[in-house]
Amino acid sequence: MQTTYVPRKRYSSSLFYRLLISFIIIILLLVSFNVASFTFFRSSIREEIIKNSSLNLDTTVASYEKNISLIKSLLVSLYFNTHTEALKNNPQKLDFYVSSQVQRELQNVLANNQLSLYNIIYYFPNRDFVIDKDGSRDAQMMFSKFYTSPTYPEQFWSTETGKSSLSFRVYPSAEFQERTSFSTRSFGKFNPVLFKSAATDGFAIIALLDSDQMFEAFSHFQADSGFYILDDAGGTTYAVSSRKDPLQLKPHTGSSGYYLEGTNYYFYKQGAVTGNTYVLIVPFATISEQFFKLNVFMVGLILLSIIIGVGISIVFAKRFNNPLTTIISSIQQIEGHQSAPFVSPIREFNVISQKLHDLFLTNETINRDLLSKNSLLKHYAYLNKVKMIHTDIEDAKISIDSDKPYVIVLYQLMYIDNQLAAMDMDPNRASYYIKEFVQSQFIQAYKDALTFQIEKDQILTIIFTNDSELSVLDNLLLDIKKIFELDASYCSVTIAVSPVHDNAFIFNEAFENTLLLAKQRKLGEGVQIIRDKEILPPDLWFSPANMKEFTANLNSGNHAITIPIVTKTLELAVKRGASYAQIHDLAKEIVNLIIKTLYSSHNPISLLDDKRSPADILRNCRTLEQFQQFFKEILTQSASDIRQKKEATDHITSFVTNYVNEHFGSDLSLDLLADKLNITGAYLSTYFKEKTEINFSDYVNTVRMNKAMELLEKTDLKIQDVSTLVGYYTIASFNRMFKKHTGITPSEFRRARMN
Repeated sequence: MQTTYVPRKRYSSSLFYRLLISFIIIILLLVSFNVASFTFFRSSIREEIIKNSSLNLDTTVASYEKNISLIKSLLVSLYFNTHTEALKNNPQKLDFYVSSQVQRELQNVLANNQLSLYNIIYYFPNRDFVIDKDGSRDAQMMFSKFYTSPTYPEQFWSTETGKSSLSFRVYPSAEFQERTSFSTRSFGKFNPVLFKSAATDGFAIIALLDSDQMFEAFSHFQADSGFYILDDAGGTTYAVSSRKDPLQLKPHTGSSGYYLEGTNYYFYKQGAVTGNTYVLIVPFATISEQFFKLNVFMVGLILLSIIIGVGISIVFAKRFNNPLTTIISSIQQIEGHQSAPFVSPIREFNVISQKLHDLFLTNETINRDLLSKNSLLKHYAYLNKVKMIHTDIEDAKISIDSDKPYVIVLYQLMYIDNQLAAMDMDPNRASYYIKEFVQSQFIQAYKDALTFQIEKDQILTIIFTNDSELSVLDNLLLDIKKIFELDASYCSVTIAVSPVHDNAFIFNEAFENTLLLAKQRKLGEGVQIIRDKEILPPDLWFSPANMKEFTANLNSGNHAITIPIVTKTLELAVKRGASYAQIHDLAKEIVNLIIKTLYSSHNPISLLDDKRSPADILRNCRTLEQFQQFFKEILTQSASDIRQKKEATDHITSFVTNYVNEHFGSDLSLDLLADKLNITGAYLSTYFKEKTEINFSDYVNTVRMNKAMELLEKTDLKIQDVSTLVGYYTIASFNRMFKKHTGITPSEFRRARMN
């Protein structure tokens, strides 16, 4: 019988087996190293887990103690500030102005939520009175209705405030609620904090700390851990734990440490500021479970590494065993952008060909995604150029940086407020829809055109084209104009078109010139396309003779003269070729002149009493007729007001009120009016107070402040001018009286009305 002999050299010289054995040897060496490393470090893992728990507790204690220290400093500063001292030093009478200032201070302090403060209460036990962020009220009502807790009734705080040895204390957390006749609302758990002077029991500050919020902010424990804060007597100040029985720590030496008792590790540390003991309870099962999971994970990882390593070794050995020329041929087929992967009689090469083909497809998908993201980056880069914002983005390669010829098209939107409101549409949303429409129109003719909104009423389109293709742009703008004309009833549009630019470095200058083109819009509704720059007329204003005649007839209520003067001035401006912006500015100046002239002569116009200010009405004027109609109404109304004042009857009270309302900008005194009535000042004071139930001086201040608020809200006069018009000759005295009357400064009042 003849046996078949296979030469041993056939297998030993095979590239496949040599590669496979080499990979397996490397894998076994790496696995041996991992096993040795894991065995070496396993003994210290438990100590590391315990050390990590101790560090977590140290971090939590430091955060709690720092927060309590900051709160104590805050309460000290509040206790000794000017307004608090004013309240403490006047126990018989409550100053409501000081009380409002204290309330505002508390609101400002509580606006910073980093200290976990929910509320701060100024407590006056002897006066049964409290002040907090929401106002002032009786102490009994405060702690029995608004902030009620069985643990902390009003009697508790009265007793604590009376303790002479107590100045600062943090009390255990408790549930606080608001109870009304109809519902009960829970605020959550608070740790009350009391601060007072040991020398007095007539005033104390009570702060409510959000217990759960502090725990969430300062703790970094596992979900199954327990946490306790114990006071110096061992009582629980705050706890997060599933256990029901009170916590009793073992007697221990030192201020920090840990021990194992039963199935739990107890980590403790004493705070340096409060003296409280912070306790972290970690179940022993948690540490053991982590240790066991680590063992399982490491063993599984080693086995998985061996399996994956051997599998990869076999795959790579087979792949490298094939002829190199065939691999290159397969790759060349795919690089030729074949619609289908290269087919080979060898199965392994089919797999390689398919994988490479898939990689090319994936690469194309990634490229498309990058193109989309690059489009967004381009919008951002262009917006930065328009706003002249310098950034550190180096890879934002935009088209104008490549010196492509470009044209800038700017759309200035002018909405009519009442028409827009009737459509239940706000300007921002309307501008967004218009931007999307413009973009859809341009992207069909110019694939790389960019359209974006730069202001709430401005849209910008950048087109990359040259002089030979401007006819396409002209036709496209005419089509867009026809669409815009359909919506002219609620929005007028100015389309400013720049010439072709081929220099990227003058982009900002080109944009500014396009803005100037948009300001050349003439009067009229609808859509205007502006391409060429023109010289606008300067000095649109009254002649000296017209100014003198206008102001004289304005004060006398002669609208038959004032209306034609304004009408002719506006017509002359239009005839000289003034733009809409110039005429609008001219109209604003005339309105300011009317207001200042009438208020200087103590003849304020009732048009300012309307809900819509003159500025709002002017903003919606588009045509010469609309501007003229506006001034016809305002001048007619002012003349009617002046005539009515001249026809009013006269007696003591009406004389005083009329005189004050007409001369509120002059120097007013009780003796001055008494002399005019031929009576004594004392009699006039008593008579006026009896008839009007208000003091003469208070009435004068009220009239002046009402006029000041009216001017601040409905005109754009400077605060200095308003101060002079209502009878205050220094801005400091005006600011002081205005703040006393309204609680805020004139500038704050104007900003509040503008928002």
